[in-house]
Amino acid sequence: MKRFLANWLQRFPLLRWGLKLGVKLLMPSHHVGAVGVVFNSAGQVLLLEHVFRPNHTWGLPGGWVERNENPADTVRRECLEELGLEVEVGRLLLCQVQGNEPQTSIPHGLGLAYYCRLVEDKVGPIDPTGKAYEILSTRWIAPQEIAWKLSSLEKNAITLARQEFEREQEKL
Repeated sequence: MKRFLANWLQRFPLLRWGLKLGVKLLMPSHHVGAVGVVFNSAGQVLLLEHVFRPNHTWGLPGGWVERNENPADTVRRECLEELGLEVEVGRLLLCQVQGNEPQTSIPHGLGLAYYCRLVEDKVGPIDPTGKAYEILSTRWIAPQEIAWKLSSLEKNAITLARQEFEREQEKL
């Protein structure tokens, strides 16, 4: 029976279209967010004070992945749109469920975190005024000096990214 069904789906495009429609209508959809742990050459991480994150006002740059968008491109796009920064998006650090904290403004879904480096190094302040309505301020900070309460995704991502940064420094 399985072979019969597989053969019919392979032969008839209309059946494939129906299967695709059925999956789209019946299967759950998820929100996917992507953040970047952006390091400068001094080993500092870029943190942003966000307007729409009441539980964790400080966090990493990023945003929601748009339809058909590569999540790494989301991080690159958000850094450019919100901050005017060009970043090189490195490896995926982690994928974690997010939005399950009480009274969070983040919908339930998946959060992806990437290791990033600045294309042009900056250590000074970045002025998001006029670039993004959702960012109040920015700060470069050494990972071990972060005192704000971060989401578990961002805390875990910074820990992993710091290890990646230190490995890079050993190679230099």
